Amino acid sequence: MKPERLFWLLVVGLWAGLVYAAYVFDLPAKLGLNGAVQQSEHGSEVADANVDGFCDTRPPQSGRAFDIDAPPRVKKSEHAARIDVDNQHRYPVLAILTSPDGEVEYRGVYLLTGQKASLVLPAGDYGFTVLSGSRWCNLDSGFSDGYVMPYPEQIHLERQSRSSMNLLSFGSTADAVMFSFAAHGVAQATNRNEILELSRQMDGHFHVVGSVEGNPITFMIDTGATSVTIPYSLATKIDLDKNCKPAHFITAAGRVQGCMAVVQSLTIGGFQFQQMEVSFNKGGEMPLLGMSVLSQLRVQQNADTMLISLN
Repeated sequence: MKPERLFWLLVVGLWAGLVYAAYVFDLPAKLGLNGAVQQSEHGSEVADANVDGFCDTRPPQSGRAFDIDAPPRVKKSEHAARIDVDNQHRYPVLAILTSPDGEVEYRGVYLLTGQKASLVLPAGDYGFTVLSGSRWCNLDSGFSDGYVMPYPEQIHLERQSRSSMNLLSFGSTADAVMFSFAAHGVAQATNRNEILELSRQMDGHFHVVGSVEGNPITFMIDTGATSVTIPYSLATKIDLDKNCKPAHFITAAGRVQGCMAVVQSLTIGGFQFQQMEVSFNKGGEMPLLGMSVLSQLRVQQNADTMLISLN
């Protein structure tokens, strides 16, 4: 065999051996070559992709606030503002307070359904963004199967004020989040002579914080509803469906099933009621405060303000 031919046979054999070894032992991945190619093609989007290697094993502790980027510091306590975030959405959320343009993320909190937390920042203007889903990934992308939903307006936190942001469901998917922001919090009456003042929220409705059998619930005020209505899924979650009698209801979506029960304790904005009949609607998406309670109160509405007091 000629030396030149022998040389090229050796070259081809060596090349084939290298290709085979790379395939069997996955040398590009071990040498970090694949990651370099992905990084050069997609930049920072690599970490945001649904890649198992980039996801954490567990989410942050629910209800415990944490810093993301360097947040502005409160110089004095009198300059501080507080916002309460209440997750009544049917999915867990990552709520983040940002700069007004959304470019800088200051403080965040991971909240399971039915939990709430408080964030303290200097008074000023902020953006607010919610990431929601069912499979947690990491702080960069939130949920691997989720959505990013920014609050459509800036929020202003005043000095020594306590605002509230309630996250409510209006559908069955993770992105069906309704924001209910109150600049000074959802007011709570403290005695029988006090007037409860509510502001119209972004969805065009009035909302009020209450409770049923000690379980905190945010109701939407609905003068067209005859009774207090709670979604059946929420009722079963907090064990309100005990001793519940089957019933049918006529709603805007048609005839739906559910049940009715008498609860021992129901509060609305600090006003207390006992032995109240409550409907648990399998077709409902949101707790509604109907006329069975509203008829026992004095309700006055003037444009975007509603005043509630005892008769």
